[in-house]
Amino acid sequence: MQYAKKDVGFYNYIDKIIKDRKFKFLEISYVKRCGNDIIFSLSEMNYNDNLSDQYKVYDYKGTLIIYDVGDEKDKNLIGFFDAFFKKSNRDISFLPKGRQSIINATAMYFKSDKFITDKYQIRYFMEKDCETK
Repeated sequence: MQYAKKDVGFYNYIDKIIKDRKFKFLEISYVKRCGNDIIFSLSEMNYNDNLSDQYKVYDYKGTLIIYDVGDEKDKNLIGFFDAFFKKSNRDISFLPKGRQSIINATAMYFKSDKFITDKYQIRYFMEKDCETK
C-alpha cells in the first residue's frame, strides 16, 4: 500500500505503537487547532467506550484505526487521515462496549502538515491560547 503523504516519521511512530499489539484498535480524536497546526490524540483501546455517531474507519497493516470525527464540520479535519491510511468499511459493531478502555494515549502534532514528535514543541503548542474543542 502506498500512501499519499510520505511522512516516514509518522509511519515509524505508528509502527512502533502497533508492534506490541496490546490493544484491539487505535482511536484518533481531534484535540486542538491553531492556524495550520493541529493536534490529535491517538489512543490504544480495547473497548468502544464513547465513540460518537460520526467516525471514519481505516486499516493500517491489519490494525483497525477509528477516527472519531464527532460533530466536526471542517472537511479538511474530517478527511485529514484519508491520505495517511487505507479507508475501510470494516464493521466495528464487534467491538465490546465498556469503560476504562484507554491503555495508552499519545499526541500526534502536525505543524503545517509536518508530523512533529518533539515533546517540547508539543507542550508549547498545547499551552498556546487558540481554538480548542
